[in-house]
Amino acid sequence: MRTTVVVNAVVVSCVLAGVNGCRSPLADDDADRLLRRSVVQAIERELAAVPAEQWLQTTQPPGEVETALRERLEELDAIGPSDGRAPHTLDLGPDLTGGRQQAVSVSLQWVMASAVRRNLDIQVARLQPAINEADVVAAEAVFDALFFSNVDFSKTDEPTTVPELMGVELGTPFRTTEEYRFETGLRKRLFSGAEVFLSTELTRFRNLDSSFTLTPDPAYTAAIRLGLAQPLLRGFGSEVNTATIRLTRNADRRSIEQLRSDLLDVVADTESAYWDLVFAWRDLAIQQWLVEVGIEVRDILERRREFDTRLAEYSDAVARVEQRKGNVIRARRRLRAASDFLKQKINDPQLTVGSEAILSPADDTVEAPISYSLRDAMLTAVSNRPEIQQAILAIDDASIREVVADNARLPLLNLSAQLAYLGINDEPGGSYDNVFEGDFIDYVLGLAFEWPIGNRAAEAGFRRARLERSAAVLGYRQAVQAVVLDVKSALRDVISDYQLIGATRSFRVAQAENLRALLVEEETMAGLTPEFLNLKFERQETLARARQEEVLALVNYDSAVAALYRAMGTGLSMNRINIEIVDQADPLGPSDAPSR
Repeated sequence: MRTTVVVNAVVVSCVLAGVNGCRSPLADDDADRLLRRSVVQAIERELAAVPAEQWLQTTQPPGEVETALRERLEELDAIGPSDGRAPHTLDLGPDLTGGRQQAVSVSLQWVMASAVRRNLDIQVARLQPAINEADVVAAEAVFDALFFSNVDFSKTDEPTTVPELMGVELGTPFRTTEEYRFETGLRKRLFSGAEVFLSTELTRFRNLDSSFTLTPDPAYTAAIRLGLAQPLLRGFGSEVNTATIRLTRNADRRSIEQLRSDLLDVVADTESAYWDLVFAWRDLAIQQWLVEVGIEVRDILERRREFDTRLAEYSDAVARVEQRKGNVIRARRRLRAASDFLKQKINDPQLTVGSEAILSPADDTVEAPISYSLRDAMLTAVSNRPEIQQAILAIDDASIREVVADNARLPLLNLSAQLAYLGINDEPGGSYDNVFEGDFIDYVLGLAFEWPIGNRAAEAGFRRARLERSAAVLGYRQAVQAVVLDVKSALRDVISDYQLIGATRSFRVAQAENLRALLVEEETMAGLTPEFLNLKFERQETLARARQEEVLALVNYDSAVAALYRAMGTGLSMNRINIEIVDQADPLGPSDAPSR
């Protein structure tokens, strides 16, 4: 039984905490303050004219008709079509296979649970956060240590110049050598943008020229190297080098918010489809009742053709009955369409869209009033709607890109340094012994500088990043406006539809009283004139239309309440739904259907 919309009060600082929690540090503190001020103003601007503490309750206009006819309400409720909650009493006609149409009773709770669990749109949306989580791991892996190894072999056989001494050639006019080289080590990128490595290298050199000898031959040269390459301006700092990680994390958060948005849509749409199915069953019952009572009037006119009924009057009655039979056919078609649409939403393996079983709602509409506060509803929506969180993430993305673009305007100034300990021997182990003695040490230190003349590309990129950030802030303000508009529209629909329930019920009761009075007159009249029977036709149709409007008002009210929960972003919590992220390779395995 729905009694009250529970709304938790929130404050603007909650939204600011979300902005500060995901934003990157900004180079310009003034720009940061302007951003936060813009976020605050976007909310305060929409709430400026809304009273702080004003709780109201949905009401209905006074039922003057029900008050006047309170002694006969039970009798009047019995006049007219049935409520359509007994499928076996309705003529559903054959299904597409030519067999008898079967109806399966389903509850709203089961329908909602099946839709959240099996809806194909939700299954696709549940996979996206897991995909983005893998992207986050891939972005973080850039800073993992890297193990590398290189093996080279080279053989030299080339002509060369020969020195002479007193006309005697010293050596041969060619050089022939053979060299094996093996290198292995670790390389790691740091958050500062630096890249460090530690490696060891062993080279075996052999001289194949017999005209002279080398000592040692073969020679084993060992080296241990430690190197560093560090950007000092462009590309320096953790903010720049971890930007990709933060952007992928934001994409992961955004996909989770999109999943929440899709779930909210599915929950609201599924409940609305369920109430549409309720209306379709009631409408079919109304149309079939019109046919039944119409046939009674037609038969009376047929029996009176020899007395006072003209052929035109009887033909008009026959035409009305046939028209009502056509409306029954249309109502059956709408019922099957509503059932198939709901089956598509729930995607149950036992009640597929291809099956010919018609879903029959086990739950009736709810008419309980709700309590509401416009301000609290707006603040709840701003705090819970996925669109707001996505807009905040968009601001953070733009801020991160602005930091990167600002850094890209700096000149390129890179520092490189390398330290190597060397050793040589005729044995591999001996060469490493010489390395650790520290007699031979190489040092390399360098600076590389680069700066485009005019730096136009980097400056243009920075201007673009700042404009994109401004656009993201405006997008946040648009999101706040859209959310506030959704809440107000949904709340107006709830209030209006609840009032329409009372108004349409009064209309139905009044029409039932009109028909009851006519039936009483029918029992006391000595003769039934064609004019009287034609009036009875009209009263039947008016009562049926009044009953349709009453059922439609009840259905629209329950759908409007579901839409209000969607607008406030609380549709999941109200239905006790938790988000589950699928990280398996195949989420489409068989599953048992819950009991209906």
